Amino acid sequence: MIEALDQFDLSLWTLSPGSETFSQPKDDHYDIEYYGDSPHIDYTTLGHWFEEHYQDIFATILSWVNRSNCDLLILNSPITYFDETRELVDKLREKCPVGSILHDVPGESFSKLMESYDKCEDWEQSLADTHHERIHISKAREFGVFASPFQIGTDFTIYNSAWAREFYDPEGEMKNIIFHPLVKQTDEEPELDLNPVDFTIVNPLPMKGGALFLALANFHFRNDKIRILGGGYNSAMLQLEPYLRPVSSGFYHGKMNGNIEVLDYVSNMSEIYRNTRVLLHPTRIEGYGMTAAEALLENCLVVTTDIPGVIEGVGNAALQMPYFATPQEWADAISDMIKNREEWKTRIAERVRLLKDRQAREVVELERFLAHIVQDS
Repeated sequence: MIEALDQFDLSLWTLSPGSETFSQPKDDHYDIEYYGDSPHIDYTTLGHWFEEHYQDIFATILSWVNRSNCDLLILNSPITYFDETRELVDKLREKCPVGSILHDVPGESFSKLMESYDKCEDWEQSLADTHHERIHISKAREFGVFASPFQIGTDFTIYNSAWAREFYDPEGEMKNIIFHPLVKQTDEEPELDLNPVDFTIVNPLPMKGGALFLALANFHFRNDKIRILGGGYNSAMLQLEPYLRPVSSGFYHGKMNGNIEVLDYVSNMSEIYRNTRVLLHPTRIEGYGMTAAEALLENCLVVTTDIPGVIEGVGNAALQMPYFATPQEWADAISDMIKNREEWKTRIAERVRLLKDRQAREVVELERFLAHIVQDS
């Protein structure tokens, strides 16, 4: 998103967790750390830390804004995920229009949708059945969907998929635009000396399909080479390791343990995809599915859960598995996919062309959208 926004002739700051690049027109950049002297914060403790320090964080943000010449402000997570954010947005809107970026699907609404899907196993029908409930959850404060534009009072919202928008503002009552995350190939020199593997999975937390992956790895792919990327802060591996075969006293970064290799973090994901036959993407809840879309650019076969947000990225170029498909059904379908890989490679090439065309168009549309927000303010 920052890369796309940086192309525009607008004075723009994005307020995101950690140290990010805050850009103004031309080539002036500022590295700003708003956690200050905070201790190391990981995925599991960030929310508690934010709740404890949010007043200091908000004061720092307001100080920057009062010294800046902003045309727009766009808030990202975790700032958008707390009840107190409304207080910050009200003050920021005195300076300029304020928007937010929403990537994730709120659990409350998704749970309601899944109650319907469990009966009909049809995404479109489930959306229709829960339409009014999802609107109510997004608007009613007792459900705590604080990122909702109805809750934090932003002037506009950027959604990363039409699917994500269904869970916040399905009727488009608030100003919004859909901007799918940019995908790009890289020519960077390899950082790691990677050997090819049969399967790769990224961040296999329970909500990303960790349980299904365990069944595949332990019982179906024991003779295949598997690479696991632990994801942010490696929290996924902490949960998987006790149940993963071969049983081990510890999986070490970059070392093969039997047929499994674990990597904690890789900055150049293209390197991973180029050395993978099939990317496993058995996610259980997703706003878009960036990992699956990125893999296609490197001609990597992808098998994914058929969540609509993911399909917005991969289209028919990935093998789509029903949400409640069994591990055996996954294994059989993957075997067939590998046998017909040339047909899938043709689909991938066409999808990559469509993705590049779409994002070129969406960058232009986003610039126009933001320019109109500025003009109307």
